[in-house]
Amino acid sequence: MQHTTLSRALFVIDQVSKAPEGLRFSEIRARLGQPSPTTVTKILKQLVAANVLVKTDTGAYTLGVKPYFWGKAAGRVQDTMQIIRGHMRQLHDDFEASVNLFTCSENRMLCLESFMAPQSPSMWPAGQSLPLELPVIGSVFFFQHSALAEEDILHAQVQAHDPGVDFQQVRRMVQTSLETGLQDDQGLFYPGVHRFAVPLRKEGNVSMVLGLGVLAARLERGLAVEDITARMREVQTRIEERMAG
Repeated sequence: MQHTTLSRALFVIDQVSKAPEGLRFSEIRARLGQPSPTTVTKILKQLVAANVLVKTDTGAYTLGVKPYFWGKAAGRVQDTMQIIRGHMRQLHDDFEASVNLFTCSENRMLCLESFMAPQSPSMWPAGQSLPLELPVIGSVFFFQHSALAEEDILHAQVQAHDPGVDFQQVRRMVQTSLETGLQDDQGLFYPGVHRFAVPLRKEGNVSMVLGLGVLAARLERGLAVEDITARMREVQTRIEERMAG
């Protein structure tokens, strides 16, 4: 395996973080596999200049202030995810629903967290990566709005999933979702499963999407769509407030 400067620098940070008293130059060089002193010096100088490491009076290298702020930032992310999971669990329990949390990168949606109800096969387990396609609940909020305004693109998405799906209904659903900021797919893509989604925005951009799916039969037995959408809005507000903090 070829070692890059970056991989070596990350290894040094990791090793120093595990040494309460820090590591001296010779110890760092030994753990790196005895590269040239020039290479080690270059790495250490860059890490010290970036406040990732500091050199003590004893000559040992210890963590600087930068990793402290990394840790605080990571802690905030973890705390936020714990809060999101709590809301998802509550939605799952209250509505006997499958609940997904998605993010999107390079036209692929990644399911970050999932609470599955066995009756909702059209929802996805955590860790699953899916192409950005309209039948994936919440994907409407990750598409470029200009793309969804193109009838040919929208029609191709519908045809690729199921030519029998009513195109005009899908178009109205997409328009309503973008106008209201809440998706109700009305069971168009997966008959028998009614799905909802809200975008979670940070600094004005859609960071994640929260999706929920329930059996249409439960709605027919009295579960109100209005109750679900109101709770989705409430959870959306609470999560976005947390993300903004």
